[in-house]
Amino acid sequence: MKENHKGEAIMTKKNKQTLSFITLLFALFCVFRSGTSADEIILQNGDRLTGKVAKMENNTIILETEYSAPIEIKKNKILKISTSDPVDLRLSGGEVLKGAVKGTDNGRLVVESSDDREKTYIAWDRITAINPAPVPPSKWKGNINAGAGIQSGNTDRTNASVGAEAVRKTATDRFGMRFLYNYAEEDDEVSARNTYGTAKYDYFFTKKYFGYLSIEMLHDKFKNLNLRTVVGPGVGYQIWDDPVKFLLVEAGLSYFSEDRKEGDDEDWLTGRLAGSLQYHFNKTVHARDDLIIYPNLEQGGEFQLRNEAALTAKMNSYWSLRFANIYEHDSDPGEDVAKDDWQWIVALQYEFGE
Repeated sequence: MKENHKGEAIMTKKNKQTLSFITLLFALFCVFRSGTSADEIILQNGDRLTGKVAKMENNTIILETEYSAPIEIKKNKILKISTSDPVDLRLSGGEVLKGAVKGTDNGRLVVESSDDREKTYIAWDRITAINPAPVPPSKWKGNINAGAGIQSGNTDRTNASVGAEAVRKTATDRFGMRFLYNYAEEDDEVSARNTYGTAKYDYFFTKKYFGYLSIEMLHDKFKNLNLRTVVGPGVGYQIWDDPVKFLLVEAGLSYFSEDRKEGDDEDWLTGRLAGSLQYHFNKTVHARDDLIIYPNLEQGGEFQLRNEAALTAKMNSYWSLRFANIYEHDSDPGEDVAKDDWQWIVALQYEFGE
C-alpha cells in the first residue's frame, strides 16, 4: 500500500510539473503575442483601429483584421498610423523606403532605421503607396519603319526612307531616341538626302513635372548642312499619359550650331519650345504630332521650326501602315536655300515592346 501511495505521489508531482510547464509556455506565448503589437490607425475623429496594414493604393489603405473583412480607409481620414513590422513606402518622387513606421502628432511618419539608412522623418502627404505591387522591369518599346517609291515615264523618280524610334520609361525617368533617313532621285540626279536623329532624357521630379536634356542632329546636303547640332536642358509638364492619349509641353535653352558645307559655320543661343501629342482613336488608328520651335535669342524674330505629324493604321499586333508629313521652316536660311521644306512618307512599320 505504501508503494502505491508513493507511486501516486510521484505521478501527481509529475503531473503538476507538466501542468506548470504548459502554463509557463502559455504565459510566454501570451507575453510574446502582447509584445508583438498589431498595426494601429487613429482616425481624424478619434477612432482607433488595429490589425495588419496590407497596402495603400489610390489613396486608400487596406487594413486586415481577425474580426472582419478587410477594411478600406481613405488616406485623408487618417490622423496617425503605426506598424509593428517593416513596410515598403513609395514616396511622391518615386523613391521607396522600407521600415516599420510610427506616426507623430505633427502629421509626419518616423521610418525606423535599417542597415543602410538612419531613422527617417517623412511627411504623411508624401506617401503615395504602402507595400505597392512590384514594378515590372522597364523595357524598350518603339518601332522600325521603311518606305519606298518608284515612278517612271515622263519623270523617273525613286525615293526611300528608313526610320526608327525607341523609348524606355520607369517610375522616375524616361529615355527616347529617334532616327530618320530620306533619299530621293529624279532623272538620275539626287534630289533629297538627309539624316535626322534626336535623343532626350527626362527625369521626373513629380508625376507631372520633369527636367530634360536633349540633343538633335541633322545632316542635309540640300540645306548646305554638314551637321546641325542642337543640345540643351529644360523643363517639361506631362499633361496626359494613358493608353488613349499622351500630351506634354517643354521649354528650355539650347546651344545651336551649324557646320555648313559652304560659307562660314555659325552657332548661337536659342530657346526651345516643344510639344508632343498622341491619340488612339480606337485599337487600329493612332495619330501623333511632334512640334519643336527654336527662337533665336541673339537675333530677335529669327527661328527654326520642325513639325512631324503621322497617322498609323494597324494591320495586326506588330505591323502597321504609316503616313507621315514633316514640315521644316527656317526664317533666315542661307543663299539658294528655301525657307520651307515638306516631306511626305508612306511606310510599313513594325512595332516592338507592346
